[in-house]
Amino acid sequence: MSDIKISVETTQTTQIDGEITIIRVDGVIDTMTATQLEEVTNSLLAQKKFKIIVDLGGVDYISSAGWGIFISNIREIRLNDGDIKLARMIPNVYEIFELLEFDSILKAYDNIEKAKADFAGEPQNGLRLHEVKKPEPIPISGKVSPDVRVQGSSGKPAVSGDRDVSDKLAGATLPKERSRDSKLDFPKGEHSRVKRDVPRVARTLKEAILELVGKDPFLSVVEIKKEIKKDFPGTGFFKVWWTLKKSGLGSKKKRFYFARTRNIS
Repeated sequence: MSDIKISVETTQTTQIDGEITIIRVDGVIDTMTATQLEEVTNSLLAQKKFKIIVDLGGVDYISSAGWGIFISNIREIRLNDGDIKLARMIPNVYEIFELLEFDSILKAYDNIEKAKADFAGEPQNGLRLHEVKKPEPIPISGKVSPDVRVQGSSGKPAVSGDRDVSDKLAGATLPKERSRDSKLDFPKGEHSRVKRDVPRVARTLKEAILELVGKDPFLSVVEIKKEIKKDFPGTGFFKVWWTLKKSGLGSKKKRFYFARTRNIS
């Protein structure tokens, strides 16, 4: 039977504004025990405690349900100028952490002190969307320098000097409008080339994922999921990761080799 032990403590440092909460976890984080960790995390968020360090030094295994606890709350936490930082993962757990490419979402540290120091080094007052200043419009003068010439259909200067732009354009002779019935003179056999290439719609999720990997093997699982959701709404992180793993593309190295051989062929 799975067992888990969770303890919570708070600490303060002079370098940052507010408390840092340390969650110490011992045991196994799987489908059965992940709910307990979720309850603790939700309780901290309800108390407006958004600076969290999770000490995983005593954790032997984390399932997809366990990793999902950290990922599901990260957006809300960061919107409130906080973060979740993982510390003291054992090699076996850290290997899965890297394999799932969670290192592109969460930060991990060798010890708790390094995680605290990173909190101290982060800006506390992030720029809000409503505080972003819009770029000032660039004023455009209604005059044109004297050396500007607008050519008419005869090839001679139609207007010059520093008169208003509207006057200059009015003096220019525009080419006659092409009749709707007129046909473009294409070389023989060129008609088919001007047709826009219609992208092929992937028939399955796996096909769409492999197509993305073939185009850019350096995409992370998170980035692949973001692109895939445009055509396959509701596709989650683990669905993409599992599809990659079943296809033998669980690591970036394997995806790079796949893309290379695919492009050569």
